[in-house]
Amino acid sequence: MTRRNALLDAICSQRDQIPLILAVCAVMGLLLVFPLVLLERGTAGYTIAVIDGLLVLGCLALFGPTYWYCVKREMD
Repeated sequence: MTRRNALLDAICSQRDQIPLILAVCAVMGLLLVFPLVLLERGTAGYTIAVIDGLLVLGCLALFGPTYWYCVKREMD
């Protein structure tokens, strides 16, 4: 078994946890709307909110396709 397959097996063995992570990221994204609307551009709080938004998008971009791949792999 190659290292890639071993890594994918380890990740996909935690497939049941991924929807929880996606739900938490989605809630964080919804809660992030308020600071982005209420804070003024150029303030430190706004900068932190933008960085947090990038982290949430990165989380969704990582775990969404991972969950899809693991489900597809399980069906094959």
